Amino acid sequence: MAEAVYMGLFNTFITIFYNQVIGLSNTLIGIAIMLALVGDALTDPVVGILSDRWRGRYGRRHPFMFVAPVPLALMVYCIFNPPEGLVEGSHQLGLFLWLALTTILSRAFLTLYSVPHLALGGELSKDQFQRSQLFSANTMIGAASGALVAISTWGYFFAGERVRASDGQLVPGHLDPAAYGPMVICACAAIVIAVWGCALLTLKHVERLTEAPAPTERFTIIMLFREILGTFKNRNYLILMVGYFFFMITSGIYDTFNVFINTYFWELAPEEIKYFGFIALPMIIVGALASPVLQKKFDRKPVIVTALIFMTIFAQLVIDLRLLGLLPANHDENLLPILIANAGAFALTIGVGGVAIMGMIGDLIDENELTTGLRQDGLFFSARAFFAKASYSVGHLFAGIALDLYVRLPFEAVPGQLEEAILTRMGIVAGPAMAVSAVIAVFVYSRYDLTAARHRAIVAELDKRNSESRSDQKRPEMEARLSDNDTGFDA
Repeated sequence: MAEAVYMGLFNTFITIFYNQVIGLSNTLIGIAIMLALVGDALTDPVVGILSDRWRGRYGRRHPFMFVAPVPLALMVYCIFNPPEGLVEGSHQLGLFLWLALTTILSRAFLTLYSVPHLALGGELSKDQFQRSQLFSANTMIGAASGALVAISTWGYFFAGERVRASDGQLVPGHLDPAAYGPMVICACAAIVIAVWGCALLTLKHVERLTEAPAPTERFTIIMLFREILGTFKNRNYLILMVGYFFFMITSGIYDTFNVFINTYFWELAPEEIKYFGFIALPMIIVGALASPVLQKKFDRKPVIVTALIFMTIFAQLVIDLRLLGLLPANHDENLLPILIANAGAFALTIGVGGVAIMGMIGDLIDENELTTGLRQDGLFFSARAFFAKASYSVGHLFAGIALDLYVRLPFEAVPGQLEEAILTRMGIVAGPAMAVSAVIAVFVYSRYDLTAARHRAIVAELDKRNSESRSDQKRPEMEARLSDNDTGFDA
């Protein structure tokens, strides 16, 4: 839930807040986000390896989950409250540095929670179907949280039009700086409550989780990158990461452009945008519930590839139709239902695909354990995040540059008052151009070949090995007892 709240604010509002509300160049915003995500990508494997090696009474994952939420909430507050002197003076360099620093720190504290949390999910069960169910539940909770963020922000905090103090224009609530304060306070409180709640509710499982092995070498940067690169010895994991790299470029472009598309391309009011949250929640839940069943019937690869194909289609479909002149005009009563239906179909594919990809990584961790003898959930999930965030930052940077140099969106733009040429260029980037990288990702994912049958054999071999290991550990104890008994008898 906490990650969904953070991502809901970050992915939806960070660009439009700093560009249209604060007045920072989209290119500088893209660079700041890229720096933050690259920094985040570096901290992911660090936290993953540290949590894999952590030894203590609260297990490997929970200490990080207890520490993370307060500093994370503080950084979220700082992101949306830059110093007045920088804002009033339109100090581009100062605003850029503030955004970069606070975002880097916020992402680092988010990692301190999210990587151990994902690794915990991989440890709770080795059964493929049960693991899919766990990640399905996680996806549903995330979807519900994301939908709640969307509904509350668009339907309550940003509802209606306001007179913007800077120029006297009547604008939607999310273009007014005064509307952000209450929303950010509530989000910060939700983050703290959600992370600590999750940590407390799962604390009872610590005793049955895998313990960290005794450290064999000191943690160094060289060791860090050696272990990250070592994950690529697994062919299927390499395929997943390359596919994820290209898909996250598309995701970065989509997330940057989405709020601009809804505000200026479709000219939707906040009260209309909230309906996307209403439709996303049930459809992601349906997708997340259906995903384990579909994977059990058809295996993981057909499910993830099909989901990605339809995800790519629905992400751009309505924009392409508008560019071709095949959709009703803005403010037509038939337009919003079409957009909502398309958003629902898109959300369904997210639910199906999101569960499948997490389950696939869990399977590959089992395969790696069989090959190397090491259980490295934290490393594998964090390495995934490393490459995902690095590529996602490329998408954000591309989108920021495109908004400045190609779309040429002006500061303090008012919906309904932009030139048609600007809207067309916006649609081209957010539609067909965005989809190119996703098409490459689909092709890469089609090369994955770890089947359910092979995974069952891996789990069986691991169970056999663990059983033999426990027997070997008990044998010296039994011999010692027999020796003690013999000594006592002889006496």
